[in-house]
Amino acid sequence: MDYQETKEILEAAKLGLLKKLEKQNLSMEEKEKIQLSIMNYDYIIELTDMNHFERGFDLEDLSM
Repeated sequence: MDYQETKEILEAAKLGLLKKLEKQNLSMEEKEKIQLSIMNYDYIIELTDMNHFERGFDLEDLSM
């Protein structure tokens, strides 16, 4: 699985959670769990981006 495909899957999962959060009949506990899951997806997406964009760097390049 490549970067773009991975990011699309993660973004789609996050979007699904955002749509669930819009439902009016959720309890506070359900809303909190969904919000925490959204935060987790944000973090995973950030890590995915960092992993993708840092691949091209060599440690010798960073020491300059």
